[in-house]
Amino acid sequence: MFDLALQNQHYVFIFIIFALALVFFIISKISYNKKLEKEVNKQLNELRDKDKLLIAQSKLAAVGETLAHIAHQWKQPLSQINSVVANIEADFEDKKLDSEKLEEHLNEIEKLTFYMSDTIESFNNYLQPNEEKEVFYIKEAFDTAFALVYKLFESKQIECKFEIQEDSKVLGVKKEFVQAILVILNNAKDVLVDNNIENPKIQIFIGIVDNKAYLEISDNGGGIPQEFFEKIFDPYFTTKPHSQGTGHGLCMAKMIVEKSMHGELKVENENLGAKFSIILSKEENE
Repeated sequence: MFDLALQNQHYVFIFIIFALALVFFIISKISYNKKLEKEVNKQLNELRDKDKLLIAQSKLAAVGETLAHIAHQWKQPLSQINSVVANIEADFEDKKLDSEKLEEHLNEIEKLTFYMSDTIESFNNYLQPNEEKEVFYIKEAFDTAFALVYKLFESKQIECKFEIQEDSKVLGVKKEFVQAILVILNNAKDVLVDNNIENPKIQIFIGIVDNKAYLEISDNGGGIPQEFFEKIFDPYFTTKPHSQGTGHGLCMAKMIVEKSMHGELKVENENLGAKFSIILSKEENE
């Protein structure tokens, strides 16, 4: 009987040790999971902060580019206004400035100032913050972006060809999407100018492929060197001097298309240059 009681006590002791070990294991596991979850959340928050910083830096760079575009678009009308003022002065000195001639000159100045005002309004609408998602047409967003740069393209004698197969409605923050398009257009322009391409061309395709909305922007700038292909969308990667480029643009464009709009932005080399493709899901109903 004594041996049996001793044996039972031995089993109870083993059971208690096992139970304590199990409890300790469970507590350790819970503690480890909480620590792991905390670390994962910390890493996610750091990534989100980096994304926000990257977008903020990209927007600052976009503001700089915007000011350059405004300055360029204002250059010609300011020169024309200066010429009109000189003509008014010359007509006055020659005693040819009657009321009809003065009205003609003033109408010309008014027309030019309206154009300059419209330019500011266009850029102001583009830069106005807006985080609300909406349904919009791809062509409408592209037209907004193109209106901001076409004068610059004209000055660089870049020919733009359009193939609008079929427009599509998509969901996203329209102004962010416009910014992504601007990045790709400016990137194509820079390649054509930097490489001194004869007869520089940019081709734009808007259509539907495999029931997906497509926007493709191609150039004849010679394509992307193979050693840069894997880095083209990396943050801070740029082939330009730091005074001319921050390396944020294409990375930000990819974030807008893929993270904000759940689409795809890809690039490939064609015969004469690079082609950037934005692929998005269509919105059937508003």
